[in-house]
Amino acid sequence: MHLSPLPLAVFVVGEDGAITSWNRACEKLAGYAAAEIRDRPLDAILAFDGPDTGPSSMQARADGDFTGHLRCADGKQLAVRIMVAPQSLDPAPPATYSVIVIPRTGAAPSRHALIQDFPVTDLIDDLPCVFYVIDQSGRLLLWNRQLETALERTSDELPTTEVQYFFDEYARPGIVQKILEAFDLGSSSHEADLVGKHGKRTTYLFHCARTSLGNLPCVFGTGLDITARKQAEHGLLVRERAIYSSVNAIVITCCEHGDNRIEYVNPAFEHITGYTLAEIRGRDPRFMRIEGCDTDEQGRLHEALAQRSSVRAVLRNRRKNGEIFWNDLRIDPVSNADGEVTHFVGVINDITEALHYERRLHHLAHHDPLTGLANRTLLQDQLRQAVDSSLDAHTLGALAFLDLDNFKHINDSFGHDAGDAVLRAIAARLRDNLREDDTVARVGGDEFVLVIRDQPSATHVGDLVERIRRTIALPIHAAGQELVTGASIGVALFPRDGVDVDRVMRAADAAMYHAKSLGKNNCQFYSEELNQVVHAHLLLEASLGRALDNREMSLDYQPKVDLRTGRMVGAEALVRWHHPEYGLMPPDGFIPMAEQTGLIIPLGEWVIEQACEALTALDALGIDDFAISVNLSPRQLRQRQFVERLAATLARHKVPAHRLELEVTESQLMDHPEEAMETLARLKALGLRLSIDDFGTGYSSLSYLQRFPVDTIKIDRSFLMPVAHDGHAVITRAIIALGHNLKLKVIAEGVETREQLSFLREHGCDQMQGYYFSAALSQPDLVHMVRSGARLAE
Repeated sequence: MHLSPLPLAVFVVGEDGAITSWNRACEKLAGYAAAEIRDRPLDAILAFDGPDTGPSSMQARADGDFTGHLRCADGKQLAVRIMVAPQSLDPAPPATYSVIVIPRTGAAPSRHALIQDFPVTDLIDDLPCVFYVIDQSGRLLLWNRQLETALERTSDELPTTEVQYFFDEYARPGIVQKILEAFDLGSSSHEADLVGKHGKRTTYLFHCARTSLGNLPCVFGTGLDITARKQAEHGLLVRERAIYSSVNAIVITCCEHGDNRIEYVNPAFEHITGYTLAEIRGRDPRFMRIEGCDTDEQGRLHEALAQRSSVRAVLRNRRKNGEIFWNDLRIDPVSNADGEVTHFVGVINDITEALHYERRLHHLAHHDPLTGLANRTLLQDQLRQAVDSSLDAHTLGALAFLDLDNFKHINDSFGHDAGDAVLRAIAARLRDNLREDDTVARVGGDEFVLVIRDQPSATHVGDLVERIRRTIALPIHAAGQELVTGASIGVALFPRDGVDVDRVMRAADAAMYHAKSLGKNNCQFYSEELNQVVHAHLLLEASLGRALDNREMSLDYQPKVDLRTGRMVGAEALVRWHHPEYGLMPPDGFIPMAEQTGLIIPLGEWVIEQACEALTALDALGIDDFAISVNLSPRQLRQRQFVERLAATLARHKVPAHRLELEVTESQLMDHPEEAMETLARLKALGLRLSIDDFGTGYSSLSYLQRFPVDTIKIDRSFLMPVAHDGHAVITRAIIALGHNLKLKVIAEGVETREQLSFLREHGCDQMQGYYFSAALSQPDLVHMVRSGARLAE
């Protein structure tokens, strides 16, 4: 049965019958205040029916059921039923007794009034726990609503089920044992999960005690919901394990009297520092610091600890064995319930190797791995500083470009090991001839650059460079031979020949090419008469005219990748010139010249032919969804019958037009927009894909951009270097959004880092190309990569 509301008044009395405590119903029924009841004899308030036998001990009345009258404060007497029960199951005489007083029918206030004043739910149904009474058959006799809620059952369902079946099968034997233990020993406690009818699980701490209802032995008890506590305990256990297993050292200090004393360290701390907890418990962690080092960081730590605030610092500490290590330290305060900081938690990350690695990477990023000289990146920075310094201090500086003569012959004749030995020897000689403040860089296979600061005169620079040229010409012992090489040297003076890095470098480069054109192994200074090294330019122009006939040109292909699927969807064809004298030349070394001279027309036709042959080769392998893009020059776009010749080329190679993509720059479209629009429309009518290259670097009219029949815009690589730059990030996001609003695909070129890739994916860019996925490949390598199903890593 379920508990019903009853007006129960309960007194607690001692063996001598004196009242020690009571419940609220007593005050309601009798009308006495607390001070009037405490320590009064029970007989002064309760009159037991029957012959007057004088005072009777509580032990004599124990377990009795009596009738009598309650003497109320207003003088009235209330007919009541009285039950006396010992408060201990111990067979020895108890110290206290419970006296339960129940008004008899007709003598008590109305049931409604009593329920209002003293609802049983205050005692049972509103308990923060489940309540139950179980008989010896293991079934429920009494319970409260909390138990019904926990078991997801109605009051009609509960008496028909043995209590053990409210628990998991594996737990039932233990539950039965605990109930029997309460019957046998008087009480028991245990933790278990109650399982509801619909699967609800709640963890309880149960306390059972033996009692009886009339002559019926039973067990009553409570169950406190400890689900949250168990979850908290598990969470603490997980966090404790995480701290214990952390690869970072963790130290916990206790704040006492202004000091911070070590209370706990994890195994990682012991591994990193060499100190065990037993050795350092109670010590201040500052014992590991190095006096006189990192004083600013130590001051920040001290101030933060005094202010009870979080702090992060990078400083050096000393291990137990005396070694010094770099420590990336984070300290956070821990407060108690009153908001008082009681502890600090420090996380120590040993970054010694990381710093060394970072320094090695920095060195590799700024130095040539073969010679140890500065590379192009560091050269640019050093030259910029030198030019700015010369402008501020009104001093003279020099930039010298050195190109070794006949170095290719050494490589071809004696091998690359000999060539490397020559380069290292030349590098050492150049360093020996310059001061610490000057810069020696290697920027190409056999190209060196010197940045010479603070020179008294041009004559002094000339003497220095000539001495360097003679030093380079001395024999070098390599591969068992005496090898001799000369150098063509071009010199520009700053700020005379330029007030910025680009101008100075162009001047020195022009002077160097002039030196080579005069027969090599000589030194030339830049002059206005030299202008832009017309002679060297003419030589290059003449050799470019013969390049196609001599099969010096080749195509490489840089893959394009879909950023959503990671799959290769195409490639950009990039022309290379294998110059017999200058070696491999990238497009920017000869395309502008080809454009100026008109040689771009046959070169462009050759590129399209090669791209079509590559598509035919892919098609023969069953790869028919791969597109190749080629760059169109302004001359090609304006050429008469270009569209017709292109259509004939596609037909001859049996290449579907949509598999060839033509890239035009933003600037060439805007030079003659109406003419460009007409040509693009005709190309689009053939079914070709059209793309705007280097988007964002020109000055497009949005009205024209909407009218150009293009499919794709390409974000120039300059807007990704680096993406962390707010200006670049804003422009890149704007280009992506603009492209998508115009229903165009957006591809980013020059993607080299994971950071750039994540940025592009985050902002919905469609495709990418760049060294992060692959450098430009030869046709066989491209075919192999496509066939192998290479994908961009997630």
